[in-house]
Amino acid sequence: MLTARLRVTFASLSVRDYRLLWFGSLLASTSFLTTFFLAPIVAFEITGSYAASGFAQAGMIAQVVIGPFSGVVADRYRKKPLLVCSQVIPCVIVIVTGVLIVSNHITTPLLFASTFLVGASFSLMGPTRQAWIVEMVPRQQVPNALALQSMSLNLSTVLGPALFAIFVVSMGLGSGTLYMLVGVPFIIAVPLTLMIAGSGSAAPPEQRKSMATEIAAGLGYITSRPVLRSLWLFWILIVVTGFGLQTLVPGLLHEEFGRAENEALVIATIWGVTALPVNLMLAGVVGSRRWPWPLLFLSACALAFGIWLTAWAQGYAVLLIVSAIAGAARSAAILLNQTMLMSNSRQEYFGRVMSWVFVAIGLQGVLAPIWGIIADALGGRETLYIVGLALVAGTILMAFSRARTRHIPPEPGTAAASIEAAESSEAEPSSGEQDLPPTTPRDARPSC
Repeated sequence: MLTARLRVTFASLSVRDYRLLWFGSLLASTSFLTTFFLAPIVAFEITGSYAASGFAQAGMIAQVVIGPFSGVVADRYRKKPLLVCSQVIPCVIVIVTGVLIVSNHITTPLLFASTFLVGASFSLMGPTRQAWIVEMVPRQQVPNALALQSMSLNLSTVLGPALFAIFVVSMGLGSGTLYMLVGVPFIIAVPLTLMIAGSGSAAPPEQRKSMATEIAAGLGYITSRPVLRSLWLFWILIVVTGFGLQTLVPGLLHEEFGRAENEALVIATIWGVTALPVNLMLAGVVGSRRWPWPLLFLSACALAFGIWLTAWAQGYAVLLIVSAIAGAARSAAILLNQTMLMSNSRQEYFGRVMSWVFVAIGLQGVLAPIWGIIADALGGRETLYIVGLALVAGTILMAFSRARTRHIPPEPGTAAASIEAAESSEAEPSSGEQDLPPTTPRDARPSC
């Protein structure tokens, strides 16, 4: 039973090219996400301000500015060169940033510039990778491949912060040295990407329209479909609230618990560790019609509860315990929402849909300074209560939206439509079964 379950959970990894892409993406995402964890820590270290921590992460706004263009590029051109570039460029950037920190030349504006350039690279890597996935696996395995890809993002939140937390605790390494070490996974990821057979498809030149036209077509595709529109808006809410927690934790540790800002890496490690079993469970059920929507609402409510518990925690030990709830719920909500978005999108729009997903991540860069300013004025705990309340209100609205759109069938040509057709076919009894008398034992019937 366990072996069969694992085979379903990791079905897409049986495809060689997808396996190489998955491991390469895991390493690259580890570097990317660890950078986003380190940036607010460094900013708080040099300024002592919540707002500065938020401003350092505001570089993620690059994904708002560049994201829509990246989606068109991912749909137009071959994927391998784009993916390699999106791994090499940030590698250089984070190493240079580490040198600036070690030499005491880093400033908040320079940190913003660093996260802006890294965010720009991330906005290209994400749509390119997702658009390439659909070419590597059978259509019915697309939700599983997307879920495993999302799981790799959550796994990267364990690998990076856990490893660097060990460096901080056992070796006392500073933020600058940690920044330089972040470049190492990039260096390993590039050869894995180069080993993938082929370079991915490219749209014929005669089919390409102007950049503005294709950007508008991608956004129009999302907004004109009620299910996609609801999922995308809910995705924005999950990102800006879930990552708002990440922005506020370094200052919360310092101001409320008297701990070092870089111990936020310990909290991040807990988030990632608790996310893993949840991701393993969800990867095996996202390819069904029944479970994704209820689990999405449940995980969003659990995330709000985890944020409130983080705000309430009266001691450091309690904070570590309740962080497990927030981490598991955040990763579950992200995995489910992103997988459902892509499963309900047609292949030719994958890159552009994913680019608007990354635009939502970039919006956190807009709100991060706002969360910081509110926290400087009201306090970190009070701001977290507001963040959780915003998520609850949005989840209620999303539930009403789902009630109005649940009758809409999946769009033909999407993975969701293939899953529905397959499940409907399996549910229909064969003619042989219909001819069997009612008293025939269940295990004596021919299998479908």
